[in-house]
Amino acid sequence: MNVEITEKRNELENLSERLNRAPIPKSKDWGGADVVITSQKPESKGDGFYPEPRYVVTVHAPQLSWLFVQLRNVFSVLLDGTTKIEFYGRLASAALRYQIKNKGNENQKDLLFAVLHEAFAMLDEMEEGKFEYLLIAGGNTIADDFIERAESRGFVGVEETKKFFAERGLEI
Repeated sequence: MNVEITEKRNELENLSERLNRAPIPKSKDWGGADVVITSQKPESKGDGFYPEPRYVVTVHAPQLSWLFVQLRNVFSVLLDGTTKIEFYGRLASAALRYQIKNKGNENQKDLLFAVLHEAFAMLDEMEEGKFEYLLIAGGNTIADDFIERAESRGFVGVEETKKFFAERGLEI
């Protein structure tokens, strides 16, 4: 096993334990790599040259932004200008899928663990050399947009996420 991947997996395990304790630290709204985490979606700028980012609009934006910063710190050495769009896009998509599945009944802890679950899945894919990404993210499209949820190893539902972490000895 790659020493760097093992080190990153340990950092994710430590982060999962940190998330299981309250309270979760807060950060200012996060933005980068065509993703914005915010509590209020700004007005659309219309059809401009650059596509709209993936917005994750949530009352838990300060805590989710903190998590994105932590994940940036863990993964920064594994990402480049091309792969970071997929990485952060997938984290945002996991949060958005969580929101859709829970129809407005967001739970901060479940939201954060859904995103962290996706991070673990991407680390596994990186280790196996199977992390897929598009060389050009035209229209803010990422490879994950084309993957069937049944094929996903990351967040697909709260119960699956709880099972994933329980298998690692963490009851959330």
